[in-house]
Amino acid sequence: MIKGIGVDICQINRVKLSLDKKILSDEEQVIFDQIKLESRKREFLAGRFSAKEALLKALTGTLDQLFMKDIVIIYDVNHKPMVKEPVLKNMNIHVSIAHEKDYAVSQVIVEVE
Repeated sequence: MIKGIGVDICQINRVKLSLDKKILSDEEQVIFDQIKLESRKREFLAGRFSAKEALLKALTGTLDQLFMKDIVIIYDVNHKPMVKEPVLKNMNIHVSIAHEKDYAVSQVIVEVE
């Protein structure tokens, strides 16, 4: 059963690289720190911000308090984004992140068992 759907769009050039510590989990921070180009760093950060914002929208009213830094979005073996978060047990979370020139957009669908 679908519990929630969330969508978010983020203008990439509005994302400040200094926000990385507030947005990224420790696992994501490792990936971020390995990116060489500033433009790609900004794109990565905007994508993660957008995906986490979409997830928070999909979960509205479900959890008391969840911070962006607590959400871990990694890649599966097929390089597809996936949420790795123990707080969200018994939920199947589908994440899609896209980047196009000036924007990052994400959609999240949360299913419960």
